[in-house]
Amino acid sequence: GAEKKEVIFERRTPRDASDIARYLFDEVQGGDIEEGMRFFDEGIFYRDFNFEEPLRGKAEVKQFIEDFSFPGITFRLQKVDDGVMSTSFCWEVVLEGASDTIKGLSLYSLSEETGLIEYVRDVPESAIKPPILGKLARQVRPGLGTFTGVKLGSREGGK
Repeated sequence: GAEKKEVIFERRTPRDASDIARYLFDEVQGGDIEEGMRFFDEGIFYRDFNFEEPLRGKAEVKQFIEDFSFPGITFRLQKVDDGVMSTSFCWEVVLEGASDTIKGLSLYSLSEETGLIEYVRDVPESAIKPPILGKLARQVRPGLGTFTGVKLGSREGGK
């Protein structure tokens, strides 16, 4: 099996949501779980679509992170937006010795009061390739799956 590798990082305190995500995944991951936990609000609400029930509070989130912190697993960031109070990012999970990866998307939102992560949503890709519903929808309506930009401010209530 894989052996746990020592992770060396320079402790810092990023403030923007996008910088916090980069710090947690690119620098701290696989190292000190307590260092990562400093960035979660006491009232964190964490919804991972792999599971029926959301995680509520730092204790549940810490247990979840501990359960997924084992030798041979790496969460790699792929794309991170530049959000300040919230950020979304794409990732892939790499398991040592496995040729396939699992990809997904996450959203982190910071508390206005504490500046800490108060909301997380993880959405993994479909295990069925290609996803059946998407394939069927494109057969019925070929234009689905073709996305174009929307002018900033063109939606009611949008920014």
